Amino acid sequence: MKRGFMRARARARKGHLWRTVTASAAGLVVTLSGCTTQKPAAATLSCSGTAAVGVTGQAGRPAQAAPGLRARPRSVTELPGGPSLVLAAADGGAPTVYRVDPEGDVLAGRLEGDGVIRRWRTPLGEAFRPRSGLVTLTAPAGGDGPLIVAAHHLHDEARSEFRLLSGAGQQLLSCTWRPYDSDERVELSADGSVLVATRTRKKPRISGSSTVADRHVEIYSTTTGERVARFRSTDYAQGGARVYGRLGSDVFAHEAGSGREVWRTDTGTRLGDPRKAVSAPVFVAGDRVVVQAPADHAVTVLDTATGTRLWGEALPGQVQSVHHLGDDRMLIHYRGGLAFTARDGIERLQPVPAAADGARQKLQHLIRTGDGTMAAVIDEGDRSAPALVVAGDTPELADAPLRIPITAAHAQAVLADTVAYVLPWTPDGEQATLYAYDLTAEGRLLWRSPVPHRLHIEESPGPDAGLHPYADGLFGLDRSTGWVLRPAP
Repeated sequence: MKRGFMRARARARKGHLWRTVTASAAGLVVTLSGCTTQKPAAATLSCSGTAAVGVTGQAGRPAQAAPGLRARPRSVTELPGGPSLVLAAADGGAPTVYRVDPEGDVLAGRLEGDGVIRRWRTPLGEAFRPRSGLVTLTAPAGGDGPLIVAAHHLHDEARSEFRLLSGAGQQLLSCTWRPYDSDERVELSADGSVLVATRTRKKPRISGSSTVADRHVEIYSTTTGERVARFRSTDYAQGGARVYGRLGSDVFAHEAGSGREVWRTDTGTRLGDPRKAVSAPVFVAGDRVVVQAPADHAVTVLDTATGTRLWGEALPGQVQSVHHLGDDRMLIHYRGGLAFTARDGIERLQPVPAAADGARQKLQHLIRTGDGTMAAVIDEGDRSAPALVVAGDTPELADAPLRIPITAAHAQAVLADTVAYVLPWTPDGEQATLYAYDLTAEGRLLWRSPVPHRLHIEESPGPDAGLHPYADGLFGLDRSTGWVLRPAP
């Protein structure tokens, strides 16, 4: 987290922007902080307005597959810039596009034809100008749900400014969190009533030869700004109106509004060393809490409502991300493969072996087709070229995943129903080439097309694509601009 935020701070100095997409829903502010002998300055929260938002839908489920652009596109249209967020329509229709312009105005539109048709514009002011701070956009409830805009100011009067907007662009809530530490991750919940600041600044005390960095979750009311709870935890996650944490072998849930602990479950296995500064995360997927013991990779799945242990099994590798597939099903991406789970345990494992040189793996895109789930996993090694691995539980992929070599240092990939789009990433130049591969013909190259800009690759464990297939083409989104590919007539 610290390393990623330092990169973001460096990019902000150069005028570049960092985008993150999160999803949560509760009622206050959550802070994960380091407890050290040098006590950091107390953070303060001030909010005005109301967060009466009817949040519908459930974030985190894979999108429905859009039709693939199988023929080489006839045109590439470049779009104006600004930090942006695209929400692809579940039915493959025209995506919703949000953007912050250079003046700090939020624009909402819909992708139609070769451009974006504006729906509304809401001015937020100088604090939200992209070159004044690190501006981020979040729309956890979907295209018609609330929109969260944040501006993180790293210098002078360090602070984070938040605005909660309705789906129609109305300002509902305004919050300021100060002082803002560049090593924190600060988030606002989908209904605007929860703020999350993950503190990773560490000035630990030294006990013998051991570095001790106790960590705590603090919950603050956005109505009064008062702290309502503080508890020790090596990590946390939000889901619904609760905050979930872990410590030693315990997993526990706190009621967000009051901070009251509602349940605590001893998993019977050590989930991490509380003296360490970094811990394996807590995952929430639907009505499941998922934790993993680092020693033997044993996964424990609990019910979010009661903390009841539902099942537990060991995986071959460390969990990277967890995704809700609907009902009682989940997809767990672990280092080295995918695990498809049902209510009572793992249904099947599909190995996705990493390169022998210790390659990094990331599940970049996840979609539902008519006959199953497909996942795009990028396998990047320090000394080997990356590869795109398309895996899933569809009939074509159930026996063995499809592997497509990539001749570049990095790449980004998304899936359509029968097509995989791959955009190799190079550190020099803005021009790039997009490749389309046929998933029905063992990854045969369909076409290649030049595009104006390479896209930023987010450093996050789960899907966070800058490519968006939809019924009429393909939309590519960078921090500062975008482009549209249209099919040939």
